[in-house]
Amino acid sequence: MGLFDNLKTAVVKMLSGRNREEQESFAALRAHYVFEAEFCNVRSGNEKGQVENLVGYVRRNALTPLVEVASLEDLNSRILLSWCDRVAETDRVPHTDETVAAVYTREKEALHPLPAQPFEACRICTVKVSKMSTVTFDTNQYSVPCVYVGQTVWVKGFVDRVIVVAQNEVIATHSRCRGRQQMVLELDHYLEVLLKKPRAVRDARAMHDPRVPDVVRRVHAQMRARQHAEGDRLFVRFLLLHREIGMKRLCQALEEAERTRTYHYEGLHDLVMKLTGEAPDSPLDASTVPADLAAYCVQKVNVRMYDRLVHGGDGQ
Repeated sequence: MGLFDNLKTAVVKMLSGRNREEQESFAALRAHYVFEAEFCNVRSGNEKGQVENLVGYVRRNALTPLVEVASLEDLNSRILLSWCDRVAETDRVPHTDETVAAVYTREKEALHPLPAQPFEACRICTVKVSKMSTVTFDTNQYSVPCVYVGQTVWVKGFVDRVIVVAQNEVIATHSRCRGRQQMVLELDHYLEVLLKKPRAVRDARAMHDPRVPDVVRRVHAQMRARQHAEGDRLFVRFLLLHREIGMKRLCQALEEAERTRTYHYEGLHDLVMKLTGEAPDSPLDASTVPADLAAYCVQKVNVRMYDRLVHGGDGQ
């Protein structure tokens, strides 16, 4: 059983006494973890005073001075979990002489195991993929693979990420944007259409996203300067290799290309092959060359034969 304030994420309507009309998502949460909810009376803060005090206690002792973390998972695993374990070994349960850890060890024997799958605490909505291959959630646009343009998909909005699902398959995952009216684009989602319209890569918004490494744009500029539209097409074709080797390896190959001034597809592909160990680093050994290779030769063209044709076969 849990004691709850009348927060809007849990309560739709206040009824008589402690009765409440619950939000559908909150009722699903209770059903998933099998617990009962007991709501406080209106304007009765004394009924949950211990909860309010614990919030301040954690803030003062676990989060002071202000900690810096990379994500919510990092905060939970690296900071809060270790702090809770330490405090449980020393703090006493009110009105007893037992530590929190000792009481919890005994209490675990009476607890049911958690469900195999965690509850998806998210807001779900259905949207249609726009012509720009994006879906809109909370005013922000998130990209999906271009093959889904025009289709209706599910968007799951979590506190830290946005997941797009089509036909029971996750097709895109983005960190949730905290701004408004922003575009969050993944370059990979547009590679197939850029392969058909290679000149568009020059000004494609996804290409200039801050998350795209600078070396990608620099090498592309060199290939475009040397081979024009064909350079655009071959560079997009090269980018598709990241699905096989990962963006980190791909960028390593591009950095090596800058160092060796290798700005053509075949050279870039060879660099990737070497990084992945699929190509030899040195020329063929003499023992691996066929013995009769030297016998092969190309006969020189006798240009005098053309003179004979010009003169009706009489040329000398």
